[in-house]
Amino acid sequence: MAQKDARIRFLERELAEREKEMEKMREYEMPVAPETDNEYLRDLERRIQDLEAMERGGQDLGALERRVRDLEALVKGLMEEVLDLKTVVMRLSKERDEQRKVPPVTEGKKTEVTIKAEPRPGVEPRTPVRPVEVQVQSARPAPEASELELIMQNDGTLKPEIRRPSEYIVASTRPGTLPVQGRRMGGRMADRKAFVEQKKRVIDDIIQAEDDTLDLDR
Repeated sequence: MAQKDARIRFLERELAEREKEMEKMREYEMPVAPETDNEYLRDLERRIQDLEAMERGGQDLGALERRVRDLEALVKGLMEEVLDLKTVVMRLSKERDEQRKVPPVTEGKKTEVTIKAEPRPGVEPRTPVRPVEVQVQSARPAPEASELELIMQNDGTLKPEIRRPSEYIVASTRPGTLPVQGRRMGGRMADRKAFVEQKKRVIDDIIQAEDDTLDLDR
């Protein structure tokens, strides 16, 4: 009996050792996965988790697609603007090159200088002289024949005119002539009387003249 028990324990140990060896052989036979593959798998897992979270959050895939289309249209418009700017820059550079190729103006040709008169400060422009309007006075009505009188003129002729009341003169009562003295040196006759003052007084529209004389012999 003792031999049988020892034999069984020996076989159990052998079996355990064989199993350990078989496990080691399996580990050697299985290839080890590289780190890159593990990262790719982790990335896929994250994307799957994101999609699951989007579905759980109730986000609409159509809205995301519309947003993507809007972004594409915006990018397309920006590209067109960039192309337009490029054409403008090319045209400007071409014009600048053409201006550089233009030959310079020779010294013999003189540019015309236009001088513009600037108004001086504080000086007012002359106003045009307006023509003076001359008003023609209406002709006086012709006097009636009863109002006219013949009046002696300076040349000795008589001319019919209207005599005014102020033109009537009353002569003085004094003698109008004085004795004439003899001739003086040089054969010139001169009166020895001189008029000193003449007084006029208006009485009822009639002028009365008085002559005051002064004797030079006194």
